[in-house]
Amino acid sequence: MKDSEKIKKNFLFKKVYSQGRYYAESCLVLYVLKNDEDINKVGFSVSKTIGKSVKRNRVKRLMRENYRQLSDKIKKGYLMVFAARKKSSEADYYDIQREMINALRRARLLKEDVKK
Repeated sequence: MKDSEKIKKNFLFKKVYSQGRYYAESCLVLYVLKNDEDINKVGFSVSKTIGKSVKRNRVKRLMRENYRQLSDKIKKGYLMVFAARKKSSEADYYDIQREMINALRRARLLKEDVKK
């Protein structure tokens, strides 16, 4: 993922949280806000309630990899934040993939139907 596709600034995270819509699943929450650009910007948030840094970094890596796999199937022009929930600390790659697809599908951001 390119740096231009990442949300790094705190004010952008706050903007997505406050002005965007959210779609909650058991392992993660997807926050979405439409922007005027032709690319998606995405951020990943894993709080300390998930666990120590090793577990938090693992969850963040799994979310980033799943997003990378799905990125070409997602509509462009959105700010997205994927926030991990407590249950994500026990989730594996496929659990997070299923949750991410479900959240994106509910948000109507998938270009075509993706298998679960």
